[in-house]
Amino acid sequence: MSTRMSSDDRYELASIAQNQHRLNNPKHLLGMGIFVVILSIIFLAIAWQSRSSATKALAKDTRTLENIRGLIADITSLEESQANSSGQDHFKAIPDILSQFKRFGVQAKLEHDIGLPKDPKSRPEGNAKLMTYPYSLRDESLEHLLDWIRISTEQIPGLEVTDLTIKPARNDWTMTVTLSRYERIE
Repeated sequence: MSTRMSSDDRYELASIAQNQHRLNNPKHLLGMGIFVVILSIIFLAIAWQSRSSATKALAKDTRTLENIRGLIADITSLEESQANSSGQDHFKAIPDILSQFKRFGVQAKLEHDIGLPKDPKSRPEGNAKLMTYPYSLRDESLEHLLDWIRISTEQIPGLEVTDLTIKPARNDWTMTVTLSRYERIE
């Protein structure tokens, strides 16, 4: 018996060994795993970007919702004050408003007469006009100056303080204040 193999048998045996070696070392599984990892990283990046934009949109919508809630509260309070008012028109023009300011100055115990506003202005805005009354006052008591503002805003409907500057001096206080009020155009 011959123990020698023919070259075809050796070639066939080498081919079988090579196929068995490929089966024992599956490179296609390794390539597929790398492909799945790369694909997962791509999906992760897309999801992260989507989450980031959704978070920004949520923050914007939250701010908008808070603004809307504030506006609803303002409207509700205006409706309640309108329902509770005794038919008084808060935006009706007050012809003697300057003399009322003077009377409130006496009531607040200011040392000096408040005089007339520096440069009162009227600016039309739709069906109303915005009246502004800038004053520059001086008094020894800051409490009296602030009382004048409090009395004025409480007694005159719709009157608001739109600018206020208070400066201490050696013996007194200087206050620059601008009072504003909307009045209906008749």
